[in-house]
Amino acid sequence: MSGLRLSRLLQLASPSLPVGAYSYSQGLEAAIEAGIVRDAASAQQWIADVLELSVASMEAPVLLRLIQAWAQADIAAVEHWNALFLGSRETAELRAETVQMGYSLTRLLNEIDEGHAAFAPLQGLDVPAFPAAFACAAAHWCIEPQAALVAYLWTFQFEMETIP
Repeated sequence: MSGLRLSRLLQLASPSLPVGAYSYSQGLEAAIEAGIVRDAASAQQWIADVLELSVASMEAPVLLRLIQAWAQADIAAVEHWNALFLGSRETAELRAETVQMGYSLTRLLNEIDEGHAAFAPLQGLDVPAFPAAFACAAAHWCIEPQAALVAYLWTFQFEMETIP
């Protein structure tokens, strides 16, 4: 991977990427309120379940499909996978989380692009979810899909580490 591609990938994976990920818990508060998470052992089980049942089985495959769709400039496929992802959010809070982060990343990408319109198709989505914006950046910067997926999963780790 070239130096520029690697730096872009690290930028996307950075816990300091200003998209607001640090302020979300992926639904942990609701799990605590419902009594699902009561202690360290149940928290560990809950996190493992989220990773296995949501991230690995849904988010990761959708992200890869979004990267492919962006790379092929297949906006219909992008819209399909983005809508599918948004529809998969089980609560209003989880949906609001991905919408806010998608909006923030879209804004950031356009600021980085400095008016060259490289990310204009992303702005064409009614509501870009975070994976759609992340995938758009990865495809535009020609980051290998597997490397982009690893970076995406790394961002999830930082979200989990910020949970009080």
